[in-house]
Amino acid sequence: MSPIFTKSVCYNEMRGGDNMKQSIMLGNGVNRCMFSNISWGDLLDDIAKDYKNVKLNKNISFPMQFENLINQILDNEDDPSDDLYNEIKRRIIERLKEAEAELPEEKLTLHKSFAQSADAIITTNYDFLIEKSLDEVILFPKGSKNNKYNINNFVKVAGKNVYHIHGDLQHVNSICLGYEHYAGTLQHLRGELAKKKKEYGDKPAIIWALEKQENVLNTWAEKFFTDNIDIVGLGLTQSEIDIWWLITYRAFLYYSNRFGARDLIQNTIRYHEISTKPDKDMEYALSKCHVEYRFHEIKKIEDSDYFEAYNKIAEELKKAADSAG
Repeated sequence: MSPIFTKSVCYNEMRGGDNMKQSIMLGNGVNRCMFSNISWGDLLDDIAKDYKNVKLNKNISFPMQFENLINQILDNEDDPSDDLYNEIKRRIIERLKEAEAELPEEKLTLHKSFAQSADAIITTNYDFLIEKSLDEVILFPKGSKNNKYNINNFVKVAGKNVYHIHGDLQHVNSICLGYEHYAGTLQHLRGELAKKKKEYGDKPAIIWALEKQENVLNTWAEKFFTDNIDIVGLGLTQSEIDIWWLITYRAFLYYSNRFGARDLIQNTIRYHEISTKPDKDMEYALSKCHVEYRFHEIKKIEDSDYFEAYNKIAEELKKAADSAG
């Protein structure tokens, strides 16, 4: 059975009363340990071959590659599809579904370890490997509604909420690839968190929510203010404008102490970097955004080294979760 999305739960359930909840944000790096034969560049290259006079520049960001691909097809084709964006997305979904189906369940131990270390899972991945790793998917058909920007929807599995913030394989129009979609996601996020109303005391919605501990947002984004979050397997390039906006907006509220935000924002966000050497620019940028930078050294850029490093992080997080709970 396929997972069905449902709306967010109450604010107090997310916060767990006086206890700080633990969330984890998982990126594509965890998948690439097992899908080393698939890269975003390869996916777009395969699609580009089916169209005339289409060339891709792999030195630019992936969202820009996607937009360039679309624009070249529209410019060169005599009768391009009116639904070209979703047509390309369907092609990518088919390829990812094939790869997911070929992956043995015993290889999902890494996903399971990460999922078990947190109360909620936020992921930029489109696949349902996290859900599969937790075995039984619980469906909530009532009130479920696909949202193009996936601001509020989640899958409920093994008592945990899994948020696919950039879309999922089940809903084509939810797949976030180009800047048009990233910008739309950012627009919705900003509208949810930063909006001011008289009933909020003319304060940003997130401040009002933190003060009153009431559910006014119903979005995964508020976890960046209410939960401890470990970000793992995410390159966090500058193309991730929605996530960077969340991080910088949280930092602005905290450092400016607007509306007493410094006392309200008590959670910790940690970014885990796996590489042969630290990324000093990333460390600097995050340090100025009230985010901790954790470096995990590997000797070689190989899948096995990455897998070992991810596994060690998962074990540490799981151990911390067990001792806390």
